[in-house]
Amino acid sequence: MKKAVLLFLLLCSLNVPAYNQQSVYDFDIKHWGSAEGLSSNSVRAISQDSQGYIWLATQYGLNRFDGTQFEHFNKESQRHLASNAVTRLLNDSHGYMWVGTKSGLSGFDPVTLKFDRYQILSEVTAIVEIRPGEVWVAADLLYRVRDGKVSRVEQIRSQVSQLELVDNKVWVASAEKLFRIDIDGNTDNFPLPAELMQTPIYDLYWDDGNLFIAGEAGFYHLDSAGNVTKCNLPDKNNTAVYKLLRDSRGNRWISAHRKLFHRHNEQAWQHITGDELGSYPWFSDIFEDKDNNIWLASFSDGIYRASVGNIRRIVPADADPVIRSVAVSPANTLLIAGQSDIGELTAEGQYTRLLDAAQLGASTVHDLYWPDPEQMWLATDHGVKRYQRGSAKLSNQFDELTGFAVRLLQPDDTDGLWIGTVMGLYHYRDNVLSPFVENDVLESRNITVLQQHQGRVVFGTTRGLYQYQDSNLSRLGVGSALYNSYITALLVLPDNTIIAATLDDGIFISQNQGGWLQWHSGNGLPHSPVVSLIYDIDSATVWVSSNKGIFRVNVAELPNLATDIVLADEILGPYDRQLGTVPGRCCNGAGHAKVVRWQNQYWYPTLKGVVAVPLKLERKRAGDLLPVIKMVQGQRQYVIENQQSRLVLDLDDRNFTVKYSALEFIKPAALQFRYQLEGFDQQWHDVAERREAVYTNLTPGHFVFRLQSRFDSGVWTDNQSAQLQLIIPKRFDETLVYRGLWLILILFCFYGILWLLRRNTVNQQLQLERLVRQRTQELENSNLKLNEVNEQLTLLTHKDSLTGLRNRRFMFEQLPKDIEHFQRNRESMQSQGKCVALIHLDLDNFKQINDQYGNSAGDSCIQQVAALLIRETRGSDYVVRFAGEEFVLVLRDIQIELVPQFSFRLNELIGKTVFSLPDGHRTRLSCSVGYAVYPLELLGGQLINWEISLQLAEMALYHVKHAGKNGVATIVFDQQVDAFEFEDSSHIEAQVERLLAAGLAHFELKNSLF
Repeated sequence: MKKAVLLFLLLCSLNVPAYNQQSVYDFDIKHWGSAEGLSSNSVRAISQDSQGYIWLATQYGLNRFDGTQFEHFNKESQRHLASNAVTRLLNDSHGYMWVGTKSGLSGFDPVTLKFDRYQILSEVTAIVEIRPGEVWVAADLLYRVRDGKVSRVEQIRSQVSQLELVDNKVWVASAEKLFRIDIDGNTDNFPLPAELMQTPIYDLYWDDGNLFIAGEAGFYHLDSAGNVTKCNLPDKNNTAVYKLLRDSRGNRWISAHRKLFHRHNEQAWQHITGDELGSYPWFSDIFEDKDNNIWLASFSDGIYRASVGNIRRIVPADADPVIRSVAVSPANTLLIAGQSDIGELTAEGQYTRLLDAAQLGASTVHDLYWPDPEQMWLATDHGVKRYQRGSAKLSNQFDELTGFAVRLLQPDDTDGLWIGTVMGLYHYRDNVLSPFVENDVLESRNITVLQQHQGRVVFGTTRGLYQYQDSNLSRLGVGSALYNSYITALLVLPDNTIIAATLDDGIFISQNQGGWLQWHSGNGLPHSPVVSLIYDIDSATVWVSSNKGIFRVNVAELPNLATDIVLADEILGPYDRQLGTVPGRCCNGAGHAKVVRWQNQYWYPTLKGVVAVPLKLERKRAGDLLPVIKMVQGQRQYVIENQQSRLVLDLDDRNFTVKYSALEFIKPAALQFRYQLEGFDQQWHDVAERREAVYTNLTPGHFVFRLQSRFDSGVWTDNQSAQLQLIIPKRFDETLVYRGLWLILILFCFYGILWLLRRNTVNQQLQLERLVRQRTQELENSNLKLNEVNEQLTLLTHKDSLTGLRNRRFMFEQLPKDIEHFQRNRESMQSQGKCVALIHLDLDNFKQINDQYGNSAGDSCIQQVAALLIRETRGSDYVVRFAGEEFVLVLRDIQIELVPQFSFRLNELIGKTVFSLPDGHRTRLSCSVGYAVYPLELLGGQLINWEISLQLAEMALYHVKHAGKNGVATIVFDQQVDAFEFEDSSHIEAQVERLLAAGLAHFELKNSLF
């Protein structure tokens, strides 16, 4: 009875799946081969370790796969791997991976990647785990490996090929019989039919209480009577069968020679062809991973991954697979307009063709409209066509539009119809077709989309978006990119918000205040150009489709585009591929009929049938995308184990590479990474899909390598991160102890050298002490003489040799210092009424003394005058012999009102004094005195330098000379005179003359009575 039921299921014919039926096209598929890094396109077995990595047995070693990268392990790199030709893999209950090869058995720990070799030397064709710690291996003979020790299973001495464990009993396929061994060692055997003898058996599989056999001779099963009988494949052909599987969802898979059969639970078998898979299927292994993905190992074309996607694809039999438009008829059927035909799909899944290629002609259907349940109008490339149910031909509805492409047929609010063409917009009502009154105003008459809501008509063209309301036409999006954009889709929400999709500029959303928000790839739009928009009022969600996928967004989030990124919920992405399709070609469509809601699903046209997405799609919350730090490659390789949080590198490992990944097999190309080495990096490194971090010349210390991963449409979060503490130890030569030892050694050597030098110099010191004392005395004597000479030289340099007074050189060196001192204390000095006085004195008629009494008499008079001047000045003042019989007195910090008095007194003293000459004669002298002060008593006087004050004193002196001599004079300036009058010190005399002439200055002269 069981056999009859099985044959009935196998021979059940393939029907067109209804909208709620599962199909083989529902599986997303992805392929990898040697071009993507697989070591060999010939893959014999697939397994998964406890960390989640996929392991592949190829003809050139093992491959560990994380969804993007293949890591190779072969005999050259792992000496305990028996052979590069790997045939079988088994991950046991302890997480240990058993590896069968053509040259025997090996095994390894997937965490530490440490390999072991076992004493089995023949080709391994099957491995099963009998109990924890014990596996049986078919390698010509049957072996048992328990706790690492290999022994023969003595119950079977013939050659064996395949094993299957069922309820503590092991089924063993040998060359001539099928054996069943229980845990007590009891054995039953069942003869194989002649065609199975001496031909390879590839798989034993237990399903629904039956044992099935896959072999080179075909497909067999063991019936209840103990006979091995042949079963027909779903296509009723006989060919080699390699692998059988029933997955966790109840789906059955059969891999045969160049064929793959699949059946959803309680549905008919489906045949996956080479066209749908991309190559002719010939699979050696079928494996289901922990996430219920199905992995197919090809003998010659790498590996495939099949996973259940979010959408269902329906490709009606005998219909054009390229679908251009979809719509719902009044009879609640789905109208499917292909590239060359039109059909109707019922809710029960029955597809009926309405028009074939000959009847439709070379026209693309852009939109559909039903004026009544029995009549359908088609918007085509050649006008509006009318179809009557039961008729097999089309007729022109409007002769005026014949030959012109019509993009949309949209009912209005008054039982009329809007018709959008490449020649403008038209309106049909009461059997009258009228052109839109504003067609001539449109920059482009090529109408692409139209929506009418509450009396407002919004329509798009290939050059902008327009609104028509209350007989007024306005162009929308002025001042934005929307203004000249090609409008591809349009949606008017119940609150009158307009959402317009464009060809090149993303999506625009109107705001209440009149502006527009733009949603583009820079602020969260997953992919574009958008081809359709539809609003789900129940969930307040906008569903969006493009050539690369389907996504949805909550309307309440759209205003956030003004300041932030808005992320969409991606239903089908550009990296998703279904059986029979290529990546990124989800939804196309033409004209106005690119999406429709039917049977609580959204239906989209594609290049391979139609796809349906449940309206109430509840996305399973994906687990956090956790990155994995796989290894650190320095001078040696450090494998990072699960939960390992700390790694101490070798002493000399200062340059290393951190290799990382994230286990993602559905959308691996959408992964992005960033990392940071805390303690070294100041910020995160965004590295996109790169999976290694390189660091060089690091100093000893503690670092934390932090890693984060995300999908390209997601955000960075600490929930999707991993970290590893890296410790770079100090070498002994970098420790304080080492440095301290070196310091002690250096000090010891230095002390030894000093001791030797001291020993060598002790004797020399005794001999040199006498010479040193002698030389020291000579130096002291020389220094004394040198000091005396320096003092004399200084005196000679700054003193007048005749009078002992200071000379001009001294004055020009000292006077700037006195002025600088005064400037530093200017506020204090001026508040006390003090200044620096310059008194220029010249003896009158001194030449007569020389002429009458001789030069010696003149010198004597000069000396006596010098003594008088020194006597009359203070210790802080100094007297300078300026020239011949001229003297300059510099009075520091003197009250301003005392300067004239002091000048008059000097003039009187010289006039009263009787000077004795060397020959005994006596004589009298007179003098002329000119004086000036610093700073001058005028506006900004402190800005005038002391040289000008000295020149003014000299000019006052010459004025006394010209006025009869024997007097005292100074120049007095008007209060209006500004210091800037004397900015040019090279023409001071001319400037003074100008001020004298203008009455802004005058000489104040007082002649002596003596």
